[in-house]
Amino acid sequence: MLKKTVALFTAFALCTLHSFSAQPKLIVVISLDQFRYDYIQRFKPHFGKNGFNYLLNNGANFTNASYKHGTNTTGPGHAAMLSGSYANTNGIVANDWFDRESQTSLYCVEDKTVSIVGSGGTGRSPRNFIGSTLGDELRLKSSFQSKVIFVSNKDRAAILMAGKNPSGVYWQMDSVFVTSTYYRTDLPNWVKEFNQSKFIDSFYGKTWKKKLPESVYSLVGVDDAPYEQEKDGMKRTFPHKIVGTDSTKLTPSYYWAMNRSPFGAEVLKEFAKRAIIGEKLGQREITDMLCVSFSSPDIVGHAYGPHSHEVMDMALRMDDILADFFSHINKKVGLKNCVFVLTADHGVAPIPEFIQHHNKNTDAGRISWSKIWQTSSAILNKKFGEPHQGMKWIKSVMANNIYLDRATIEAMNFPALEWAARELADSLKALPEIAAAYTARELSQPSSSTPLEYKMKRSFHRLRSGDVVYALKPYYLEGDDPHGTSHGEPYEYDAHVPLILMGERIRKGTYAAEVSPIDIAPTLSALLGIEFPAGGEGRVLSEALKLP
Repeated sequence: MLKKTVALFTAFALCTLHSFSAQPKLIVVISLDQFRYDYIQRFKPHFGKNGFNYLLNNGANFTNASYKHGTNTTGPGHAAMLSGSYANTNGIVANDWFDRESQTSLYCVEDKTVSIVGSGGTGRSPRNFIGSTLGDELRLKSSFQSKVIFVSNKDRAAILMAGKNPSGVYWQMDSVFVTSTYYRTDLPNWVKEFNQSKFIDSFYGKTWKKKLPESVYSLVGVDDAPYEQEKDGMKRTFPHKIVGTDSTKLTPSYYWAMNRSPFGAEVLKEFAKRAIIGEKLGQREITDMLCVSFSSPDIVGHAYGPHSHEVMDMALRMDDILADFFSHINKKVGLKNCVFVLTADHGVAPIPEFIQHHNKNTDAGRISWSKIWQTSSAILNKKFGEPHQGMKWIKSVMANNIYLDRATIEAMNFPALEWAARELADSLKALPEIAAAYTARELSQPSSSTPLEYKMKRSFHRLRSGDVVYALKPYYLEGDDPHGTSHGEPYEYDAHVPLILMGERIRKGTYAAEVSPIDIAPTLSALLGIEFPAGGEGRVLSEALKLP
């Protein structure tokens, strides 16, 4: 009897270990560009059962996930997501920064040493990214046999999630999807066939209408608000006909209009489905990965704001798109054979005028880049005098970074750059729109006196950041357009995002612990038994993992 019991126990143990050792066939990471966490809660009653609710009911929902860096924009968010690191390590301080070597602005994925494959324009690559990603480590573990594919409407989203050694990275350029010679010299046949189908052009003349009855949208106020943005032939109110600025023929403005609607997400969904088929992802005896970053929520959100009929309908349409995408994956791979992650690269600020419409005394507003530049110049002129003829104190102002002109500093016989930076930072704090300002020296120090300073240091890189870095007050936006909204500040409305994991080895439930999207990479690394990305600082979300 004892021998039989031992044999049964051994068999049970072996089966249990086998079930835990079995690797998923496909990792699916979904990023929703500019998708605040509160969208999940606000619109949940109107979601179907097979999209967001399928993830919520079957996965681990982390309700308190936010980025702990100062610059909440697309480049830094996607760079952090699968590297587990922030800009102080990975170098992606903003979408664009001032490059002191070339003395010009530099786009985060710009690379003039490579070429676009499938179209023209300046080359793109991850050369400006420092470190490695989950995809890089998965490829290394499998001796580069695992296929790791990244797709997006935006180049920086796909490239910065991917890291250095993906199998393929593709992004939309107007009517086609492209890659660069950093990755390969020719497009695979499945990409060529998708481009030749003209699927992207097929939405010209179609109309974006509300999915649900008008009364449902009272949740977010009025449809026609004067502070919403009209652009690319898109008006402030539904319905939106997608033609761009020319209703007689297709022009480049059509592609902006199309991506400023759920049709842009439809395009990317279909392209991602083709990737699964064309690359046979999850259909081999090895773990593959597919990462999809939907950009349309961001473009819609910038124009109409988080409390608009358009953003609400965009979320409802994304629910349908996810449901269809999951159905496709189930047919080709099987949902039980996959691990899913859904998150976002950042949130978005409310439109200041929306807040003031409800309470005109609220401290909210806008400040232009030109005002920051002019005020900074005036501060230094007053303290240290006018610079020599043909010279200027400020070299560039970009993404809350002020770059001083080093030649001017030297010509004015300053004993240290820090003198000018310190005076500028201290004086900027007096502006009604500025919450804090720090010098590069301050941000280079290891300790932080406040949570805000801690976040700002996470976005600081000594070779790429400015001599002075500032943060606006909550509910203030930087820019010259008096319509629409933006993001990029260290506050929760820009940082708090969804984080949901789902799979056979994920313990479903709702978790309120403080976490971050930088925890995705170490968590999936632990689940897959691979090395963590280089430079990563996130933690393993062990409370949501089923471990043997």
